[in-house]
Amino acid sequence: MSDWKLHTPEGVNDILPAQCARKKEIESTMWSVFSSIGYKEIEVPSFEYYDCYAGGEGTIAQESLFKFFDNEGRILALRPEFTTSIARMAATKLADKTMPLRFLYTGNVFRLEEQCEGARQREFTQCGIELIGSYAPAADAEVIAAAMEAILASGIEEFSMEIGQVAFFNGLVEQAGLDEVMTEKLRERIDLKDTVGIKAITDKLSIDEGVKKLMIELPYMFGDLSVLERAYVSGLNETSKLALDNLKSIYTMLADYGFEQYISIDLGMLQSIDYYTGTIFKGYTRGVGFPICAGGRYDNLMGKFGAPKGAVGVAIGVNRIMTALGHESADGVSASLIFAEKGARAIAYELAYNLRVNGCLVEYYIGEGDFTDAEKYSHAADIGCMLRVFADGKLMIKDFTADEITQTTVQDFLGYYAEDDEHECDHEHGCDCGHHH
Repeated sequence: MSDWKLHTPEGVNDILPAQCARKKEIESTMWSVFSSIGYKEIEVPSFEYYDCYAGGEGTIAQESLFKFFDNEGRILALRPEFTTSIARMAATKLADKTMPLRFLYTGNVFRLEEQCEGARQREFTQCGIELIGSYAPAADAEVIAAAMEAILASGIEEFSMEIGQVAFFNGLVEQAGLDEVMTEKLRERIDLKDTVGIKAITDKLSIDEGVKKLMIELPYMFGDLSVLERAYVSGLNETSKLALDNLKSIYTMLADYGFEQYISIDLGMLQSIDYYTGTIFKGYTRGVGFPICAGGRYDNLMGKFGAPKGAVGVAIGVNRIMTALGHESADGVSASLIFAEKGARAIAYELAYNLRVNGCLVEYYIGEGDFTDAEKYSHAADIGCMLRVFADGKLMIKDFTADEITQTTVQDFLGYYAEDDEHECDHEHGCDCGHHH
């Protein structure tokens, strides 16, 4: 029998230091991009009442949720995504604020069905934004452009953003008079690019032949603005026409942003989550068999919580970005190790502090060995430099990368940092000026 305490559950992983450094670097980069555009960070609970995710618009299959009970028997669920929780928060606590509201988030979500790299992935990190309180195509364009800017900033240079329109498909369904069951069958056939299956459904419909042909060709309606021209067939109803006009406006704005080379229109793309009402989009890059980001417009979701408003958002899969970039460690300043000889501990602590506040990565040797032992530790731990501190204030710097040894004093060495320190003072140690001595 397995010793379960030695293993992680299916679908969750430990993230080791090098990978974690890369992950935090990506998250920080994306946070910087989104915040520079005007999005403000928020946090929502890791779990909600099950009712938040169940029933009406925004329904997520309960089979996808991790569910448990509180001490009063009420059903709770770990968040499977951020959008629903943010919609609840905005509708119940910020509905009277000036619109639009712009939020950014980073955190883990939990699902049973998510797959990544061929294995079931049940906990993964998302970084994303939500723009609430606008029905304008400019809102969709801003969110899509922000996602592309964040992806580029993370280091991914080759990717594509595919953009579709749920309202266009809904207009075709409305025109065809399909019920919920037949609509789902048609959606499945389109997802599978099964033109024979689509034709079997459309042959029974009493609609314009041009519209029938369009529905059959829908899985292959992919490309630039010419796709919209092909889709604008005679006999198309007003709902679908307006959806195409909306998509054209958004495409044009994204071209003005300078992102035309990354975007494609895909009228056959249909999301699985039901709360999307207009534009939908997914980002792809080489080497990852799943979207690295996804999002869309969800105008009906806010109404579920009592405050109907237009809204659009995107979530970027941080783990998938890491897969695309590779798992190399984050670039940055190499760590240094300070070793204190007998009687030099206070000086060494002071040196470590001053280096750290100036942005250096500094470890302090806490082993019981001598300098030789500390040097062996440095090599084993990939330390780039050692600083050997003596009781009289002398300092030996051993740079392993450059294979150089420098002899100086702690005072002279710190003088380099003190030259530009506007908070430096000439007071004796122990003064209360607030500067650390």
